[in-house]
Amino acid sequence: GEQGTAKTVMIKGFMAQYNADIHMSKSFNFSSATTPMMFQRTIESYVDKRMGSTYGPPAGRKMTTFVDDINMPVINEWGDQVTNEIVRQMMEMKGMYSLEKPGDFTHIVDIQFLSAMIQPGGGRNDIPSRLKRQFSIFNC
Repeated sequence: GEQGTAKTVMIKGFMAQYNADIHMSKSFNFSSATTPMMFQRTIESYVDKRMGSTYGPPAGRKMTTFVDDINMPVINEWGDQVTNEIVRQMMEMKGMYSLEKPGDFTHIVDIQFLSAMIQPGGGRNDIPSRLKRQFSIFNC
């Protein structure tokens, strides 16, 4: 939706209604300076080890993560938003490759993503189609 249509307020209001004993919520903003490593480290800070290479929200809870301004990461010279590619990988493959042990895959369970962005056009970026297909899209 356009600027000022209360996208963030509505989503945060919805998440505030969760029963915190069983469902936690986290939110963060993307900017043109957001890197894939920043996203991965943020998600890793929200989860605890469960078993083997499987991680999830603490105490067996579920978690909703809200990414505001998801279309803000910079587009590189090949037309990719590499920060959004790791978001897509996280959603599609239910995890990410380890930064400490290259080649090891970290599975992350009991997490879902919500996001908001301003409509593309007029110099504003769209998100990659491969990421867009992971979401149900509502236009405000």
